[in-house]
Amino acid sequence: MVAAGFGYDAYAHFDLAANFDANRALISQGMLFRAEAVVAVLAAVLVLVIRHRAAMLFAVLIGGSALGAVLLYRYVDLGALGPLPDMYEPTWYPEKTLSAIAEAVAVIGAVALLPKPSHGKWPAPD
Repeated sequence: MVAAGFGYDAYAHFDLAANFDANRALISQGMLFRAEAVVAVLAAVLVLVIRHRAAMLFAVLIGGSALGAVLLYRYVDLGALGPLPDMYEPTWYPEKTLSAIAEAVAVIGAVALLPKPSHGKWPAPD
């Protein structure tokens, strides 16, 4: 489930990258999309190959940052930030929507796969 979420996320970002190459500051949005695709592939491979807490935390970080970015730039117009272009895009379209869902699935799945504490019990609620 986690790897599949990252797989779709990588596909969507690679597929859409060329459409956003013209939106640039020092770095283009297309470059950022390609970077996201590469780290999504890396996260998927790590989750499949290494069943370790660090791999799951990396997956949570990558998926969470990607989902956070798409939601932030959907609802907030931050303008250009330093080397980053203005990525405000107040619309949802199928590939963007499915990518956000895939990122959420990857995050939820990675959190679920985090190892439990070594003593086998979670702390009792207050």
